[in-house]
Amino acid sequence: NPMKCPELDLQPVPIGGVELSENMQQTLAALTGFWRNKRVLLKASPSGALFVTSPQIKDIFHVVGVGANDTYKGENIPCSEVMIMGHPDNTGKIWVKPHVVATIDNAWPVAANDVVGLSITNLNMLNLLIVVDGEKAIVAYTI
Repeated sequence: NPMKCPELDLQPVPIGGVELSENMQQTLAALTGFWRNKRVLLKASPSGALFVTSPQIKDIFHVVGVGANDTYKGENIPCSEVMIMGHPDNTGKIWVKPHVVATIDNAWPVAANDVVGLSITNLNMLNLLIVVDGEKAIVAYTI
């Protein structure tokens, strides 16, 4: 079966993919990862160490607490990772929880200048509890 792998950057682009032997397909499968129904080429340094990187940041925004114990649920935006930082001027904690409403009893505490990162596929999985009125969470996400 023809196998498509655009990261190989074959020129000219073969129509329908490249015909590979069974052995070559097994070798190429070992050199690729699988993400969202497609193969992704793995890359290594000359010494053989696998390159591990984070995707580029798509956006950064601030969430400001309105009133004591304000909750926030992310918008419907696809992402791969999210990082939440407590604003440097905060005096209280922000509580971070994926998938369900954040409380002080079930979430990760983030103080001023602290950062927590989560691997999620949509910002609507992110829930925050901002305990002190007017304090901020700084949110950065990747796609």
